[in-house]
Amino acid sequence: MRLALVHAKSETLQYARYPAYALPTLAFPGLLMLLLGRRFERDEPERLLVGFAAMALLTVTFFQFGVGIATSRTTPWEAYLRTLPAGPITRLAGRVLSAVVFAAATVAVVTIVGIAVYDAELAAWRFGASTLALILGSIPFALLGIAFGYWLPPRAALPVANLIFLPLAIGGALWARPEGLPHRADVASQLLPTRSWMEVLDSVATGDDPLPLHHVGALAGWTLVFAVLAWWGYSRDEGEQFR
Repeated sequence: MRLALVHAKSETLQYARYPAYALPTLAFPGLLMLLLGRRFERDEPERLLVGFAAMALLTVTFFQFGVGIATSRTTPWEAYLRTLPAGPITRLAGRVLSAVVFAAATVAVVTIVGIAVYDAELAAWRFGASTLALILGSIPFALLGIAFGYWLPPRAALPVANLIFLPLAIGGALWARPEGLPHRADVASQLLPTRSWMEVLDSVATGDDPLPLHHVGALAGWTLVFAVLAWWGYSRDEGEQFR
């Protein structure tokens, strides 16, 4: 655990000293919510808040995990780290802890905007339940970020991250309810992991509908799939680097 904390501190300081990453990561979801929130609110500020908070976490998991891993795994420093006694679980735990720091700061910005600008109000227990749903729901996306971080070459990671991020955010209804969509589009949307995440968050934050257990099961299934892809990608990269 101590080694994971040391690695997390190193990762966090590295990103914090790189304003081109840190500032957009922290500001983008809150700024987007400030600019576009009125269009999507529809008198549902609590849903708007958790939706943009989910987008903030998606940003961190994709661009810190995915792009960060793809960029660093071919560097001499990463090759050196792999010669140390610490195993891959320790290094991944360090990345996770580092991402938690940025994720918490980004979600805090979104929460401030939601409360100050859109009058979002969550009872204490709903706030705690929503926080838990955000954390647990972000796990499959963190694993997906790790997967394409190890599967993709560095130059392809950022374009692919953007190509995947936008359809997941928009198609998964993180910003607005998918009302009025054609039937086929709605069915396709429900197959996305972000739609399952948003359905759970919506239920927890607003209490309008019972907890959708089939979407909880879908998230668990996506977690397993992305975990296999992440481990497979890591093992493949390990074999290429040290064969």
